[in-house]
Amino acid sequence: MVTTEKGFTLSEALVAIVVLSLGLLGLERMHIAAIQVNTIASRLTQATTLAQDRAEQLMALPYDDAMLVDTTDPNPPQGYTISWKVETDSPSKGIKTINIDVTWKNRASELKTFSLSVRKSII
Repeated sequence: MVTTEKGFTLSEALVAIVVLSLGLLGLERMHIAAIQVNTIASRLTQATTLAQDRAEQLMALPYDDAMLVDTTDPNPPQGYTISWKVETDSPSKGIKTINIDVTWKNRASELKTFSLSVRKSII
């Protein structure tokens, strides 16, 4: 009588391990890419928040305040530069445009900039 053993051969087990390893390597690359994208999104969110905060501070000032001139923030958060330019669009109508730029470096040391423009009028 011939008896057959039930189970996997060594070659079948090795093939299964190779297939599993390739799948896990693919997942790891996807995980690294997700972390990089989250870092970029976090920096952009921080820049957007900084620009909006500065816009609110400048909009709260009187129309002829001394802070409403072209300048750079002397104490920005680490890694960021905040600057703004004020243009008088229509002096007769009392309208100023404030262009706020927030700049930072990404991992490749490339400068990235987020820009925000707001209009202030005499009220």
